[in-house]
Amino acid sequence: MRATPKPTALHQVRTAVLANMRPGLVLWSGLVLLLLAYLWSPAVQSGLTQWGMLKQAWGYPGSFVTYAAFAVLVPELLAWAVLRQPVPRTIARDMAFAIVVFGLIGISVDVLYSVQVALFGSGNDAATIVKKMLFDQFVYSPVSNFVMVAVFLWKDEGFRTSTLRTLASGDFWSRRYLPVIIAVWCVWGPGVLVIYFMPTALQFPVASLILSFWILIFKFMRQI
Repeated sequence: MRATPKPTALHQVRTAVLANMRPGLVLWSGLVLLLLAYLWSPAVQSGLTQWGMLKQAWGYPGSFVTYAAFAVLVPELLAWAVLRQPVPRTIARDMAFAIVVFGLIGISVDVLYSVQVALFGSGNDAATIVKKMLFDQFVYSPVSNFVMVAVFLWKDEGFRTSTLRTLASGDFWSRRYLPVIIAVWCVWGPGVLVIYFMPTALQFPVASLILSFWILIFKFMRQI
């Protein structure tokens, strides 16, 4: 029997684009609603402003807690309550690890927004938004998502040092990393535009909402 050929990088890209098409459309629709709510609802503006002030008061610990909550706790709790997903026996260990990882990512995102203000200013004109979007998607995101994928692979392989060899393999780059970064580019492009349209103090809260919504969409799409 002939061995099944491994999918090419181009096939992986196509598969990732198609896999993210439906969740992307749902997320983009939600982004339109969020933007309209911000523009037209004083209550939404006030709520986001209060959240932004609270996050600024707490600094980086606030960034850690916010991202950990919206990337891990909120999606998992809703998945159990709404989607009736089974609770694995390793849930406490898995969630603790994910909380640490996404909490640290939250701090890095907070640093990213501060760096972008220093580099490009705090305006929301078209030129500034485009500069920030390009820096976000093609400088920060490739690095941060590589670290995230690598760290979770390291955990899945039992925290073995041999994982370092895996990270240098073409299989890792084509099958694990490439679909993730394609998903980020497909889905997060419009989301990043919305984030950088917001005042600087509101960018982190809006990013947290979008992240949580994105994770929930993927959890739901896997059920249908």
